[in-house]
Formats: sequence, C-alpha cells, structure tokens
Amino acid sequence: LAQRAGPPTPIQIAQFTADGKLQKPADLDSWIFLGTSLGMGYNPGSFNAAHPGQFQVVLMEPNAYRHFVKNRSYAPGSMFLLSFYDSDQQQRSINQNGFTQAELTNYEIHLLDPAKGQKRHAFYVFGAKDTQGNPLPAGNACVRCHVDHGAFDGTFAQFYPTLRPFIPKEALERAAQDHNIP
Repeated sequence: LAQRAGPPTPIQIAQFTADGKLQKPADLDSWIFLGTSLGMGYNPGSFNAAHPGQFQVVLMEPNAYRHFVKNRSYAPGSMFLLSFYDSDQQQRSINQNGFTQAELTNYEIHLLDPAKGQKRHAFYVFGAKDTQGNPLPAGNACVRCHVDHGAFDGTFAQFYPTLRPFIPKEALERAAQDHNIP
C-alpha cells in the first residue's frame, strides 16, 4: 500500500516583540548551512590577504530549506541567518598558516516577509549576545542590493553551494555577469 505523506512541516514563524523587533529563534544551531565566505567586501581592491576580514556564515531555517529544495521557491516567511565572525591568525596547536573562525561579532536575519508585499525583504540586526534584532528601515541599502544583485528572489543564492543546484541556470549566469564572476 502506498503511504500518504503527511502535511508539510511548517516553516518556523518569525516572532516579534510589541515594538517590532525580531526575537532570536531558539534553534539557530539546527539551521541548514548554505555557505561561508572570508573577507568579502563591497569595494574594489578592498581585500587584504594579511588581514582578510570576517568570516560570514549563512544558514537557513530547516523547514524553509526543505520547502525550497522541493518547490524551487522560498516559502513565505523564510529566514536566512548571516553571522559575522572575526578571523584569527593565532597559531594554535598544529596551525602554522591560515585563519580560523574566531568569536561571533554580530548577525542579521533576512526575512522574506509576505506582509510587506513586493518589498517583502526585511533585515534585522543583532549584536553577538542580543536576543532581539532591530529592523533596518524600509528601502535600506541591504534590500536594494539584494533585489538588484541577488541571483534568486532577492537572495545571493549564487554564493551558496547548497542552493546553487536548484537555481535556474539563467539566473546564475545573470548574477555572474552582474558581478563579473567568471
């Protein structure tokens, strides 16, 4: 006998305080790893190999990720976490070269909020120990950049090896041309 699949597991719903701050999701340690970068910058020539800047680690809420893989679209309310960690060049144990991920400095959550209509991208900024994130103002530079340069639905999926296989080839090609990526 064929078994019926149960209803899809709902994505985690963003929880807000009365004054509009996003509450830190309790289970961030179980979110799905999408990708990481070291020393990414927004200005030409800004990378310095001796001091490469911060590690940026991107995660996605697990049920939103499963929805994306199955449907090739983001579920309303999908959340992405971007965490910033200092880079550490201290020699530890056998480490003679390179950098390790040091302490968390801050993080932000990108929420695909259906309540915001076409401008459904919202960003919330947290300090390393914060349990509530402050919203960035509507129309902020983060939203504009994501919408203008993100490969897929206002996200930088072109930088996430976990999502790239599910993004239409044409979208990845447009993003590569936009960013002069070979």
